[in-house]
Amino acid sequence: MEKTVCINRVSFYVPSGYDYRETLVRCGNTDPYGDRAVCDVCAANPEILAGIMRHERLIEKDNAWLRSAGQGEM
Repeated sequence: MEKTVCINRVSFYVPSGYDYRETLVRCGNTDPYGDRAVCDVCAANPEILAGIMRHERLIEKDNAWLRSAGQGEM
């Protein structure tokens, strides 16, 4: 399986004063709300989505272990 990096950008609208502004985030990076931004192409591919979900579970396990050791989250 060849690893490729997605260069798509995901659009988010965040509050800005009394209006909203568009913020573009690269697929795979953290979005303005603290979650992972996933483009439509990656979300539609079951293999890529499974890899993302597996990575999120591993992050949660690491953070649980760090909390139990008194280190907090990374």
